[in-house]
Amino acid sequence: MILRADPAVSRAPVLWILLSVWSLVTLTSIFTPGIISFNQSRYINLGLMCAFTAVHGSRRYGWRGMAVYFLVAIVITNGFENMAIVTGFPFGQYHHNASMGPQLFYVPLIIGPIFAAAGYLGWVLAGILLGDVFDRPRNGVMYAKPIIAAFITTSWDFCVDPIGATINRDWVWASGGGYFSVSWTNYFGWMLTMWVIYQAFALFLARRAEPPSRVNARTYWMQPIVFWALIALQFPLAFALAPEGIVTDPAGTPWHISDLLETMALASLFTMLFVAVLGFCRVANAHRSD
Repeated sequence: MILRADPAVSRAPVLWILLSVWSLVTLTSIFTPGIISFNQSRYINLGLMCAFTAVHGSRRYGWRGMAVYFLVAIVITNGFENMAIVTGFPFGQYHHNASMGPQLFYVPLIIGPIFAAAGYLGWVLAGILLGDVFDRPRNGVMYAKPIIAAFITTSWDFCVDPIGATINRDWVWASGGGYFSVSWTNYFGWMLTMWVIYQAFALFLARRAEPPSRVNARTYWMQPIVFWALIALQFPLAFALAPEGIVTDPAGTPWHISDLLETMALASLFTMLFVAVLGFCRVANAHRSD
């Protein structure tokens, strides 16, 4: 009898390497920006996150399934963002600055992949919290999972958007906003956009002739949790290194940089990191048939 290696196990080293390189690039951009600047790290890390998403997701959904996921995420994201910039719905009135790179209509090309890569981690974590571990997904999670995943992914945006709107000036809100220059409508817009992406992907999976593969490797489920936790820990690190000073948003409202980063650090610990801890406990205690 020929024994075949579990594909999830065989891909594990590649995924750990991607995680390690992402961490190295992130730390380098924070401590030695002369080597890798923030803007450079943004593109490098996005490429690493997309590679992680494709390799990890292909084990369960296949390469074709992941191609569909990326296509759905990018098309829906670009459509909603362009609509918001023109009409204000669903994110509010804002625009992107040139620092975000080349655009498709009014939206930077990197925005769609950002939604897709960060969204995939939220998708996996939602499945873990709903018991979608070491087994094929149950029919009942087809509608619950997109909602939970939308909440999880929006928690990341809840932490990163205020920094992008003030310190980095990646996007500008026409009238500012009470949450460090970001309008409250932005987060409901993120929720809606991510839910549409997830629900479309869930319906695609439900109609496939071949269901998602069963994965027994515990490492497979831990890797997205570790990635999400590392993303969350960026914010407390940024607060620990916060410089003194005040940044003024485009609406003219001044914000203390240390206060802003302290708030983002607390938000990440009690939202993103909390979800990662729940996911870790769920995987660690899940029954696995060996």
